[in-house]
Amino acid sequence: MKWGIIGTRGYAAKSAAPGVEASTRGELVAVLGRDPDRTQEFAREHGIQVAVTGLDEFLATSGLDAVWIVSPTFLHHPQGMAALKAGKHVLLEKPLATTAAEAWELVETAKETGVVLATGYQGRYVPGHQAMKKLIAEGAIGDVTAARSYYGVHRDGPPPEWRQHRTEARWGALADIGTHHLDLLRMLLGEVVDAHGLTGHQLGFETDDVAAAALRFDPGVLATLTATVNVWKMATRVEVHGTKGSLVALDTNPAGAGTVTLITEDGERDVTGERPASVWAAEVDAIEAAAAGDDVGYATGEDGARNIEILERIG
Repeated sequence: MKWGIIGTRGYAAKSAAPGVEASTRGELVAVLGRDPDRTQEFAREHGIQVAVTGLDEFLATSGLDAVWIVSPTFLHHPQGMAALKAGKHVLLEKPLATTAAEAWELVETAKETGVVLATGYQGRYVPGHQAMKKLIAEGAIGDVTAARSYYGVHRDGPPPEWRQHRTEARWGALADIGTHHLDLLRMLLGEVVDAHGLTGHQLGFETDDVAAAALRFDPGVLATLTATVNVWKMATRVEVHGTKGSLVALDTNPAGAGTVTLITEDGERDVTGERPASVWAAEVDAIEAAAAGDDVGYATGEDGARNIEILERIG
């Protein structure tokens, strides 16, 4: 499958482009950027044939099958709609849009055009997380009763300018990192039926830099979620507790490092599984399989839209 990337800095350079390159079948053939010089530089770095600054020209790239959108949040909806209407499969980074209404419009457009819309939650492709889901379904920890998650990141300086403003990003830490654990909890526990939250602005920007939420899942599991970009070092933790045991994932986000442990009265067992060389490559492979009609699990557009509905409840 031939891929194009919208975006040339940060995540596009560190994760998206290498993810396509490391995938089983993906080929990176086009890039769209705002700065002509940086776009050409990005193309040279990754052996990309087409490097342009116009969306229409980008979508007209010969043979282009799929688009990975890694642009600022306020551009997700217009760029995603254009790509879907052009008949391209789309992997859209989270949050899918700045409102749930726009996110559901993307979902409906993908259905109308018959293409795949996926949301960029790479945590779904971590083998340890998949093991947690399987063990919960098998009853390894009994009936699940409670869960909690923590995602903390240390940043040396301010976020990019657009991330500082609600009109362009809407959320800060909540949508940047907190939404990853929200999606993981939904993958493990099912649907959220109630959500309440608090957000803080410790660093003085319009967007939040710390958020905490209480979640109720159907049929009654309670969970907490904390996300912050104002701590001394990066760390992640997801705990799921039941009537017969617990599952604990340490530092498994964002790329599948860390460990997953099953804890029962019989002791502790490492269930981490094989650590992936690239969760982003696994993500690309899953989306390509879905586009080919295979029955595979992936973070859908519906997942992205539903997560935004919950973010709107939290903050």
